[in-house]
Amino acid sequence: MLGFKLWPIVFIIALLGLLAFLYRRAPERLKSICLALFTATVPAAPASFVLSKTGACQFTEQEILQISANSQINLWGYWLVFSPHDSALAKIFIFKDSLSHEDQARLARTIKRVQTSPELHH
Repeated sequence: MLGFKLWPIVFIIALLGLLAFLYRRAPERLKSICLALFTATVPAAPASFVLSKTGACQFTEQEILQISANSQINLWGYWLVFSPHDSALAKIFIFKDSLSHEDQARLARTIKRVQTSPELHH
């Protein structure tokens, strides 16, 4: 009976031991990639974001970018695809929970406006 209760703990310990063993034997390049995956930091949000009714956006002290018709609204947030595509910031994802309800509604309206207005397509 005791064996059935402890097998998940033994399995987890064995799995962690195997991963540690493989990590020590891995090439340095693979180690650095693994460390980057587990210790990656989320980039800081810009201090300001200005959005016009036509979809023109400007992040803190950057060029003005136009939201393109390729931008998408999904369950978790907003994919903003900018034109011109040769800009340093071609696209960005904004999570819904990082915006107020008013800002979410405004951003969604702007994306829909850009997608349905032929004069705003680039």
